[in-house]
Amino acid sequence: MKLATGLLTLALTYSAFAEPIPHKKRALADYTGVFDGISAQVAAVADSVSAYVGGTSDADAVQTASNQLSTTINDGASAIPGFDPLENADALALVSPIQDLTSDVSDLVDAVIGAKTNFDADGRSADVLSSLQDQQTASEALRDAITPKVPDALQSTAEELANGIVSQIQRGIEAYSG
Repeated sequence: MKLATGLLTLALTYSAFAEPIPHKKRALADYTGVFDGISAQVAAVADSVSAYVGGTSDADAVQTASNQLSTTINDGASAIPGFDPLENADALALVSPIQDLTSDVSDLVDAVIGAKTNFDADGRSADVLSSLQDQQTASEALRDAITPKVPDALQSTAEELANGIVSQIQRGIEAYSG
């Protein structure tokens, strides 16, 4: 009897460890990591615009930071399809990071619009316009990647929030298109 009990215990222990432990490939932290990375690069562009307007940096520094911002957004948009879908609570937890990013982008666009006379004087407004267009395209790809990752009931909200970023960049495009 002891032998049978021992074998049963051993068999149950083995089966408990033989089953793969379920885990999500990606967690909410991966999504927020994308937005945190983009926010950090938005801040870098804002710093470069400020230094440019202040005369301590040239337009090339702004262009380099802007190019990196487009790359960071595109990298996020490419990564998100590999993330697991979000549940309601996790999707709702993304509202604040997206709103914060939208606010940061709005401040950056304000600064870029405010620096237009400097960029015009240096003949770099076309470069700024091109960068803004690249960032808008990347932001649209980010929006399109994140929206299907939230539950169906929240997809229109997610799209609307992500469109806030696209709309802010559009303001800059309109300022530099004229």
